[in-house]
Amino acid sequence: MQYLEVVDLSQTGGDDEWQAYVDSIPGSSQYYGLEWRGISERSFGHRSWYLMVRGGGRVRGVLPLVEMQSALFGHFFVSLPFLDYGGILADTPECEAALATAAADLAAKRGARHIELRQPGAATHFTDESWTVRQHKAALVVDLSENQEKIWSNLSSRLRGKVRKATKSGAVFSVEGSEALGDFYRVFALNMRDLGTPVYSPAFFENILQSTKDTVILLVRREGRAVAGAIALRRGERIELPWICSDYAHASHQVNEFLYWNAITWAGDLGARELDLGRCSIDSGTYRFKMQWNPEVRPLSWYYWLAPGTAMPELSPSNTKYAFAIRCWKRMPVALANRLGPWIVRSIP
Repeated sequence: MQYLEVVDLSQTGGDDEWQAYVDSIPGSSQYYGLEWRGISERSFGHRSWYLMVRGGGRVRGVLPLVEMQSALFGHFFVSLPFLDYGGILADTPECEAALATAAADLAAKRGARHIELRQPGAATHFTDESWTVRQHKAALVVDLSENQEKIWSNLSSRLRGKVRKATKSGAVFSVEGSEALGDFYRVFALNMRDLGTPVYSPAFFENILQSTKDTVILLVRREGRAVAGAIALRRGERIELPWICSDYAHASHQVNEFLYWNAITWAGDLGARELDLGRCSIDSGTYRFKMQWNPEVRPLSWYYWLAPGTAMPELSPSNTKYAFAIRCWKRMPVALANRLGPWIVRSIP
């Protein structure tokens, strides 16, 4: 058996090795890139632990981890918080197991209660009994290899009618840069308040736009005012929409449907092979809305390590424990929600 050594990038260096390894893996998520370490640290202030396994004189796998601590939600590690994907990226099951063991040892040493690895699909093969897997979320991905006419004709007539209605109502789609962040954030913050969810600081999106390549803001405007939008990330032939929002006051004008269809056509025109509509909980309202676009459903495997005596974490809006807080948040003035939200959400992965 080959000797495997797991090291922490912050203590040993090797940033170039890490990035070269990630870039060499076809289809790997862009979130493994080291620019996302800087985005997380600048936006939320959490400590990062980037574990790398070496064997045979080269990198064999990586695991980016973020350590989170708060009086509200406890002490835990996540790969990766605030993002759809993370977890272990490795050559072999042995390399995966080495990284999983190193992560569990680190969490135990630091006194954390659990680890959450957001694996993109059932990509992990370690079977240590100290790890538990849940498949309660999925990524919904639209195949853009078909021509746009066929994608359009495969949509329901009802959905096509909604897109046409938005066009007739004067909705206009645009692709913009960081200059449009204020317009996007106004809609995003309002949307989050209406959902009863604390909002990120605008600095999070500023850091993303400054630190990543080919990231743009998609906006829908009516009468000159932004009413729906998305942040679009691109890596190779894949485009991802991890943050999508719309103003409920304009729902009758079908601006959300208009945004999604125009995002599909825009991504196709760019030559992308697939458009990731973002993750959501299976059978939720968001899931059912996104299923209208005939995406491929890719179940996500979230792996958990639990310290002795620790229950499975349930940091979810569906947890009845948070029902009262969510109701109160929905009634909060937007300005107040925007002030309090970033302080709270930095502890919610």
